[in-house]
Amino acid sequence: MSNPILYGFSKKDLEHTIELVVNRLRKTELIDESSANPEEDRLTQTEAADLLGVSVQCLIKWKKKELIPYYKIGRTVFYSKKELLTQARKNSKLVKASRK
Repeated sequence: MSNPILYGFSKKDLEHTIELVVNRLRKTELIDESSANPEEDRLTQTEAADLLGVSVQCLIKWKKKELIPYYKIGRTVFYSKKELLTQARKNSKLVKASRK
């Protein structure tokens, strides 16, 4: 059995260490600057459809086909504006095809 080694850190040392970790995570985009208030990024189905210029029915079809990312809490479905815009940039044919 190994003996545990305990270190003593000051509050300032811990704050500095946490700041370094958070900055490194931000650089790897695991933490986004806009994640401070995720409710601003949250869209209803109607808002998401308007953002993409499609009908709500089209958005629901895309969701069922797993073409777009979505979240569900209980019975409420919502979308991330940032993720929808990223998906639209990756797959511009999807948005263009729905407008014809």
